[in-house]
Amino acid sequence: MFLNGLKEKSITRKLKNKVANREYTPSGRPIRTLGILQEKGAPFEIKSRTALAKALGIKENDIEIFTYVAKLPKDQKEIEGMYALKSIGWNAALKTASLKAFVAKDFDVLLSYYTEDRLPLRLISGLSNAVFKVGLIKEEDGLHDLVITTGIGEEMVLINELEKYLRILKIL
Repeated sequence: MFLNGLKEKSITRKLKNKVANREYTPSGRPIRTLGILQEKGAPFEIKSRTALAKALGIKENDIEIFTYVAKLPKDQKEIEGMYALKSIGWNAALKTASLKAFVAKDFDVLLSYYTEDRLPLRLISGLSNAVFKVGLIKEEDGLHDLVITTGIGEEMVLINELEKYLRILKIL
């Protein structure tokens, strides 16, 4: 119990340092890839992915989704496209290859699709090498370049707002 608290503090410290040193630099190219970071209990609807891809002018297979789960099954330490708190070590060390690959990928846009403030979700959003980061939680405005306050399940509203603001910002 005590060690878990220290581990969380070391992860939080690493996240604060990463966010403090981040500056948005436009890529100058059209959007080609999108990453979605979501929680298993509240996933981005499959039907809405097609609308999102169409709104951004990309193919559906250019959208990569990574899901946070509370616990992975005991017999599996790594499931492709999923991670848990145990996939993250002290000082925010990423333990699985798929998690390292997701964070290292240079997405043109990362959509942090969650409304519950969970450290593992914030950490991956913060560590991501995405050019432009979009979130749903106002309190995380330092973590994201754009915050669109909508609820889970309101994907069409989110897509319309995202498209509108990306056009205003001349990213789309």
